[in-house]
Amino acid sequence: MNRDQLKIELLQKIIECNDEKLLAEVDNILKSFPSEVKEATEQYFASSPIPDSHYEQLDRDYQKYKEGKIELESWAEVKERIKIEHEL
Repeated sequence: MNRDQLKIELLQKIIECNDEKLLAEVDNILKSFPSEVKEATEQYFASSPIPDSHYEQLDRDYQKYKEGKIELESWAEVKERIKIEHEL
């Protein structure tokens, strides 16, 4: 069963359910996963403790990377630079 089929099946079960206790439990489960609904053309992201400004910076850096305007380092180079900078 794919995701969309599962959603439809769950919605049908919820509509048919008359057990208030069970419905309250489902409501509590869904409330425990805060999310932000996006338009159909946008990606879906659950709420995150990471500020939007960090994602925006990542987007800017990725754009620079795609344009070849950012200098990259290998993980080995990063580790070596940190060792030198922090005298490790």
